[in-house]
Formats: sequence, C-alpha cells, structure tokens
Amino acid sequence: MDNLEKVERLREKADVTYDEAKRALEACNWDMLDAMIYLEALGKVKKTSDFGVYSSKVEEEKLYDVEKTIKEEERKNKEENFKNKFKKGFDKFIKVCKENHFIVKHEDKKIIDLPLGIALIIFLLGWHVLLIVMLISLFFEVRYELEGKNDLKTVNSAMNKVADTADKLKKEFEDKVEEEKAKNKAEEEKVKNKAENVKDNESQTNSEDKEDKKEL
Repeated sequence: MDNLEKVERLREKADVTYDEAKRALEACNWDMLDAMIYLEALGKVKKTSDFGVYSSKVEEEKLYDVEKTIKEEERKNKEENFKNKFKKGFDKFIKVCKENHFIVKHEDKKIIDLPLGIALIIFLLGWHVLLIVMLISLFFEVRYELEGKNDLKTVNSAMNKVADTADKLKKEFEDKVEEEKAKNKAEEEKVKNKAENVKDNESQTNSEDKEDKKEL
C-alpha cells in the first residue's frame, strides 16, 4: 500500500479531510494505526466503531506477523543448532579416527596396526565376511583392541568380554572332548578286560579238559 492509498483509507475510516489524514500519517511515520490513534487524540475521529474494527484488524495482523516471525526464528535456530551439533559430532568422529589405531594381536604380539578410520572403511566394505572371520579367530587366541589418545577403556573392555566368552566356550568344548575321550578309553579298557577274561576262561577250560583226558 503506497502513501496515497494510506491517506485515502485513513480519510475514509476516520472521516477526516485529505489534508488532515495526510498530516496525521506524516506525523506518525505513515503508520495507519498510529495515525488513527493520533487523530482520535485530536478529537478528529468520528466513526469510533469503524476505528475499533480497523484497530482490531491491524492489531491482529501485527500479532500474526510477530508470531510468524517468532516461529520462523525458532525454525532457523533449530536448523542452525542441528547443523552445529552435526558438524561438531562429525569433526569429533574424524579426530577420533585419526588419533586412534585398530590393533590385531596373536598371543600378545601385534600382527596388524591400522588407523581406526581405515579399519572402519575396510570393515564397512566387507562386514558380512569380516565379522564371521573375527568371531572365528577369537577361538585361535586372536585379540582385538584400540590404542590412541582417547579414553578407549569401555570399547576395549567390551571386546575383551567377547574374547573371554570365546575362551570360555573353547575351554568347555575342549573339556567335553577330553571327557568324551576319557569315556571312550574307559569303554575300550572295559571291553579289552572283558575279552581278556573270556580268553583266560577259555584257556582255563581247555586246560581242565586236557587234564580230564589224561586221567581217562
């Protein structure tokens, strides 16, 4: 709305002359609501009911604009906060990948030492195979850990628990195998003793038969 339209509209609403409307707007920096209040203070406004309706509408429009501005600012702030948090998190992740290493040990000797970032890339490319290989290797005294500047106790503790579980399962399996071997050996000894007893009985029977024949 240009200034001329504002003058015409104010003149209609306040029922004043063109010059009075123009002077009021100029005095109020061309703000319609302020100009209406200005004319009312001067006793120039005659249509008070129209002024009330107009004033209410203007106030509603201003309130809507304020609410819209606040919501827009909140949305922008949320987007900015999310971007900042994501950037900080990503930068921290990159730093961790650079400053730490993925170690593979066998019988407490390092056999592989890779930067954590490279290790993660390799794992992501072939995780479906590497995961199985890593789990199986735990049964052959292969251990995995992280080394570097960061506090990695929690991660290493978790990997050690997995390794300890593998050792426990391996020990239980070996114990069962040994137990089964001992059981089979005992059965073999039992069968062997039984066979020897039968053989001894046969030999004794044959000897007795021979004695009987001699007596006859």
